[in-house]
Amino acid sequence: MTATVGVIANPIAGKDIRRLVSFASPVSDMAKIGIIRRAVVGAVEGGAQRLLITDDRRALGMRAIDNLSLDAEVVFLDAPPYDSGMNSQNAAAAFQEEGVGAVIVLGGDGTHRDVVKGWRNAPLMAVSTGTNNVFPRQVEATIAGQAAGVVASREPPIHEVADQAKVIDVELDDGEAEQALVDLALVDESFTGSRAVWTGQRLREMVAAIAERATVGLSCIASRVAPTTRHQAGGVHVTFGDGERFRIPIAPGLYSEVEISSWRRLHLNESVEISGPGVLSFDGERDLVLPRGRSALVTVSHDGPWVIDIEKAMSLECGEAR
Repeated sequence: MTATVGVIANPIAGKDIRRLVSFASPVSDMAKIGIIRRAVVGAVEGGAQRLLITDDRRALGMRAIDNLSLDAEVVFLDAPPYDSGMNSQNAAAAFQEEGVGAVIVLGGDGTHRDVVKGWRNAPLMAVSTGTNNVFPRQVEATIAGQAAGVVASREPPIHEVADQAKVIDVELDDGEAEQALVDLALVDESFTGSRAVWTGQRLREMVAAIAERATVGLSCIASRVAPTTRHQAGGVHVTFGDGERFRIPIAPGLYSEVEISSWRRLHLNESVEISGPGVLSFDGERDLVLPRGRSALVTVSHDGPWVIDIEKAMSLECGEAR
């Protein structure tokens, strides 16, 4: 099979309201074009023979490969006439059908969540292109692309070069299903509004699958009472109200005070019920209104995407894999 690497770049990542209410840096189109360019050059160097790249109305992918001499076939997915998380979701589903060996995702927590909604156990090279991110990390796109190319071309057993991530499954009482990768929160609001959550004052409940102290955002709150790594089984359930107070970095350069009334660790596949009214925030973005009388069952699972470990993949290329 032809060694194929997919590239998903979210054109609207790094441009949300946090750039206005905090000191988060915007990520320009030109910066993203440069990141895509380095990633595809690295992917071909790593052995990719075919590149599937998402297009968009800003033509980021096409502009990225302009004047590049690549020893690989390049195919673009049709560009939708609008920007939406569904674009990343649909692209991931299409990549799965095409038998893509590794997917380079350029974006933040929300972009990676959209990808996983389209392909739950995708082999991901997660590249952060913003500032408020926990799931993807800051890595150099050249090496990230090369590692993805190695995985796609050599086809090693995925568990030898990647770690399977956790997923927060959310089952609504009407049967609808949603997912988060880092945290799920109930916010005391009536509308999704500008989506991003940049204050801790209106939080009611939260479930975090990742709660690492050296991060920025909602999941950082849970790390103050129950640090939980991305590789550790289970998660944390936090209830807000009268109790212990903390100041946490909720966005770059912005701290907010929160008050935790109770918390407990969640075992893997253990469920907790969260009831409205409020708005459900997925990975830091308000996305779904939960009216009074409605509820959601929240479960931390460990059957999510496979996140490629760059060191392990590059060791494989060098013949040093163990």
